Amino acid sequence: MDINDIAAKAAAKIDAARDVRVNAVKTAAASSVELLEAAQLLAVAEQKYAKDYQSALRADWTESDLRGFGLDAPAKRTGGRPRGGKATRQTKTADESHVPASTQTTGTDSQ
Repeated sequence: MDINDIAAKAAAKIDAARDVRVNAVKTAAASSVELLEAAQLLAVAEQKYAKDYQSALRADWTESDLRGFGLDAPAKRTGGRPRGGKATRQTKTADESHVPASTQTTGTDSQ
């Protein structure tokens, strides 16, 4: 046997194995790109559905009506101001705000 033939066969085997590995990574990378694109499309579709669902509610349909038509409430709400009453800001009581913490009593007076 010729040493060069043996080396060529070994190199061919290594090259073939490398090509298989490289192609596996390329295939996985392509799938990853497809997955990211699909996730972006899904996010856009979910946002549009949430907006359209809210439009249906503003058009005097109830959530019960929409469920009856086979429309589930969107998983994510659209952005904007939350529904409901005005948010109230909690403040300290007048006693707590004017008395330093070191002079407040703890309920046990030492007389």
